[in-house]
Amino acid sequence: MSPRVLGILGSPCLDGTAAELLDAALRGARSAGADVARLDLARMNVHPCRECRACDSGASCVHGHDDMGAIYKKIREVDAIVLSSPIFFMSVTAQTKAMIDRCQCFWIERYVMRRRVYEDRRRPKGLFLSCAGSDKPMVFEPAKHVVKAFFAAIDYEYAGEVLLGFTDDPGLGPRKKVALEDAESRGAALLK
Repeated sequence: MSPRVLGILGSPCLDGTAAELLDAALRGARSAGADVARLDLARMNVHPCRECRACDSGASCVHGHDDMGAIYKKIREVDAIVLSSPIFFMSVTAQTKAMIDRCQCFWIERYVMRRRVYEDRRRPKGLFLSCAGSDKPMVFEPAKHVVKAFFAAIDYEYAGEVLLGFTDDPGLGPRKKVALEDAESRGAALLK
């Protein structure tokens, strides 16, 4: 069976820069032999966490009358996730954060119940892609912490990031081209 790579787009803009970065990474993974799929969180029904603590048992969220059940299943099945989100107010988008917060059941499973889901196979990898209009050097730092915590909770190896800042720059073209090439090569490298 071919390795599987899941792209998750957290942007409400389905054809913006975050989507272009994600598509480049998935193109790279596909060229390296992976079966790829893309989820657009803006098109999905993902409720925010209610902090009901039902997941403290290690089970998936019981308030799952939404699309999180399918996302949980994919997290457990794929060999890598590429998560792409633009920066909104120094963090990932609300769509991305809602999905991440609903993965508390993985954190409970790993850190409280001490279960390692992937012991019988290679540990999956997680790649973070992001873009921001700001030219501030630290604009990505808060989001990187959130995403690293997400990948740690679902027991994925953090495979790095491709970050494209100052997208409001009229001279963005050459930097964007480099970022897209980097995303594509990192997508291919996820399977090594």
